[in-house]
Amino acid sequence: MTIKEKPYPASCGMRERIIAYFSVISLAGSAALILVLVYGSAQLGIEGIYPLKQSEIVRALEDAADLKVESVVTWLASRRAELAVVANSRDFVRTTESALAGGDEPDSADIQSLSQNLRTLKIISPDTYTSVVLVGPAGKVLAASEMDLVGARYRNKAFIAAALAAGAAEHIDVVRESGEPVILIGRKVLVRDRAGKVTGDVAGVVVAEAGPRPSFEALTLLPGTAGAQSIMILVGPRGELLASVPEQRRTQTSRDPLTEKLTGRVLGKSASSQLETLSDGRRFFATYRYLEVGGTGRWGIAVAVDEETAFAPLAATRSRAALFGLAMISVALLFVWWGAGKIASPIRELRRSVAALEGGDFSARTATGHGTAKEIAELGAAFNSMAERIANWHEELERQVAERTRDLEREKENARRYLDVAAVMLLLVDTGGRIAMINRTGAVLLGGTVEELRGMDWCENFVPAEEKREVRQIFDGLVRGEHEFLEFFENRIVTKDKGTRLISWHNILLRDDQGQVQGVLSSGTDITEKRQGDLQRRELERQLLHTQKLESLGVLAGGVAHDFNNLLMVIGGNLELVRHVVEPESPAVKYLDNAYQAAKRAGDLTRQMLAYSGKGGYTLQVVDLNRLVGENVDLMKASVRKGAVLTAQLQPGVPSFEADPGQMQQVIVNLITNALEALGEGGAVTVSTGVAEVGAAELAISRLDEKPVAGSFIVLEVADNGAGMDRATCDRMFDPFFSTKFTGRGLGLCAVQGIVRGHGGAILVRSETGEGTSVKVLLPAPEQQLIEKSVAAKLAPTTIVERAVAREEAAKSSPGAEAGIPLKVPEEAGEEGTVLIVDDEEMVRLVCRAMVRGLGYPTLIACDGAEAVALFREHAEKIAAVIMDLSMPGMDGITAADELRRIRPGVKIVLSSGYSAAEEARRLSGQKGAQFIQKPYDLESLRKALGALSGGTTAT
Repeated sequence: MTIKEKPYPASCGMRERIIAYFSVISLAGSAALILVLVYGSAQLGIEGIYPLKQSEIVRALEDAADLKVESVVTWLASRRAELAVVANSRDFVRTTESALAGGDEPDSADIQSLSQNLRTLKIISPDTYTSVVLVGPAGKVLAASEMDLVGARYRNKAFIAAALAAGAAEHIDVVRESGEPVILIGRKVLVRDRAGKVTGDVAGVVVAEAGPRPSFEALTLLPGTAGAQSIMILVGPRGELLASVPEQRRTQTSRDPLTEKLTGRVLGKSASSQLETLSDGRRFFATYRYLEVGGTGRWGIAVAVDEETAFAPLAATRSRAALFGLAMISVALLFVWWGAGKIASPIRELRRSVAALEGGDFSARTATGHGTAKEIAELGAAFNSMAERIANWHEELERQVAERTRDLEREKENARRYLDVAAVMLLLVDTGGRIAMINRTGAVLLGGTVEELRGMDWCENFVPAEEKREVRQIFDGLVRGEHEFLEFFENRIVTKDKGTRLISWHNILLRDDQGQVQGVLSSGTDITEKRQGDLQRRELERQLLHTQKLESLGVLAGGVAHDFNNLLMVIGGNLELVRHVVEPESPAVKYLDNAYQAAKRAGDLTRQMLAYSGKGGYTLQVVDLNRLVGENVDLMKASVRKGAVLTAQLQPGVPSFEADPGQMQQVIVNLITNALEALGEGGAVTVSTGVAEVGAAELAISRLDEKPVAGSFIVLEVADNGAGMDRATCDRMFDPFFSTKFTGRGLGLCAVQGIVRGHGGAILVRSETGEGTSVKVLLPAPEQQLIEKSVAAKLAPTTIVERAVAREEAAKSSPGAEAGIPLKVPEEAGEEGTVLIVDDEEMVRLVCRAMVRGLGYPTLIACDGAEAVALFREHAEKIAAVIMDLSMPGMDGITAADELRRIRPGVKIVLSSGYSAAEEARRLSGQKGAQFIQKPYDLESLRKALGALSGGTTAT
């Protein structure tokens, strides 16, 4: 239905009234704008005339100060250049040197020449310099622009001293004379050689005295800043007033307050522009600048202008603008008051109708009477038309809502399709525990289709059997509100093909309008592979910690073995010395021999510790594993307990390989011994050999951290059918001093681990409780050509180190190495046959000295490398040989040996260490002419080492 309104007469138009009202408002706004433009408004982002004027004043002051800085710098540069021309003149320098050469009575001609140069400099700048003098190093005036100053002591002694001491060629300072500041500029006269180069000597100092007032007071302020209250000053490094505008005398007892304020600020040494307030309330804009002058400090410049003077024109404009704005605002208020009464009444009626329509009354209409402004009457008609349209729109909206509901149903179907493309399992379980909704990803993970899975009981079909009851109870408690809801958790599920997966769930409870639980909506992510990766990473971390522990124990074992060898050296050496001074038929001989043999067995123990630490020595030879295993099995059969069986299964054709036979024998014996101890009253131990291709997967479980490359390996396996080991015991079987049999045992298997590691092999262990143990040692199988080449190299050792290792092995196997062999004391060697003994252990030094003296050599001893070098430098001619420990604090044996060869290249050196010869051989590369003897050594080994140095069996 359409309502037609009766047209209203247009006798009283409102357009003209609104134009009048807005004209008044515009005038008021203009007044406000004038005020804003004068004072500025931070909220509107308008700076205003006042701040702009202030910025202009400050900028003008800064420009004036910067210009003055430039003029002062230019003036100083000119003065420096003038003095440099005079002081650097070759004739001036030579004349100055000639005058100084005359002593107290220099040549008058030289003085006249020098003074003429100085007068010329003063004449060039008559308004600048008051005097120019040449002062000698002794402080006496050699020449001057005024001849009456020649020959007198220069009055500014401190300046001359500073100019001569300064590192630069020139020196500038300000001094006071009769209350007036004087600028002193000094330039050194540097002596030059015939080639014209500066020698560094100073012949004198040219000093120019300049009055600052004629030089600096030609200051001009920028336009717009000059006035009765404006000032510009130049201040010296100690507060001297060098110049000012307007001019102020330096001798005044009191200055203008503004001058005092500016001088104090300048001394503060902070470049800035700011508003200063004097004690009498006057305010000045001031700018401060500084310039570096010589080495005496900085000069300051201040420029200031009175605030009232600077803003006088703006203040008058501000007052007039304020009065004009107030007048406009008053007039505007009168017009607004008059027009409001004409408009307010019909607008209130229109407001009532709008409020009714807003409250839902679609029949609300507004009424207008005669005399209402045309525009308001038209507005009422427009409102009534709008109300009619709103009623029609309401009916249309209800129809659209119905259509939108149908659209939402279609969108719901589309949402189901979106769920199917999600990358995670989306699952809705109703209050009965049945699957109400599942997406395609979840169906694929569970092993079925969406249609098959919908309606299936979740707990009965997809929860592991051992967890079904617990999960059911928890789910029922959640539905009843008896259990706390877990938004995130992880658990295992069983798929339709009976596979197990680990799922990470994100859950929410679905409730109706009354808060009742309607089901659980879950998002599940398969984290099976991720969790397995985490477990593997933690296992690798555990292995790393175990490796670090074994490495630390290896370092400890190596250090203990080294120190223990030093102690065995002292014990064995003293036993040998006593053995050779005791009569052969003495009853003490037997006890000494027993103690000596015990010391040798202790040395075997240290070699096991060195083998575990990786610092054990080994001599590579071609080893036949079958022969070595057969010999050791035959020897050990005699010691097998009754009821036990030890057999060997040797595969024919096992290739020979490079290894240390002694260490391979340790591996075989220790593995067999450990297997025999694992047997009970009966049982069998089988030792087998062979060759096998081993892949990376099997090598990955090696008990050694370093995994060899997959390939062909020589296999040594020791298996027993004893009690076997549990997992914890198996993990620790190679740990040092770990044993399940006897306390204090446990170095055998850790030595095996160190030896196999040194030969680049692997160790595989298989053991089950009650099923016995199998230990398999894998050694890389070499190519036959490499073996033949290695054998040929072994037959002809060429390096000092190889010969030292071979001699060490030969010494161990020679019958002369046993204790009790009579000594062959050489003839008296004399002072020239002295042996220098160097060791940081005092007991080792003393026993070595006794053994060397027993061989007939004079001795000197030193406690470290530095002392050895000092003794050798003092007694180099009579020292025939040096016995030196390799490992010493500070300067070690290798470094000390190099120092001794620098003093005397042909010196004979015997290096010793508690580590093995092979280990030290790596450090001896390049040590030509050096012998090596391993601790603990005996008299016979020491005799051979000293004899080898001299070319025979004994020293001469």
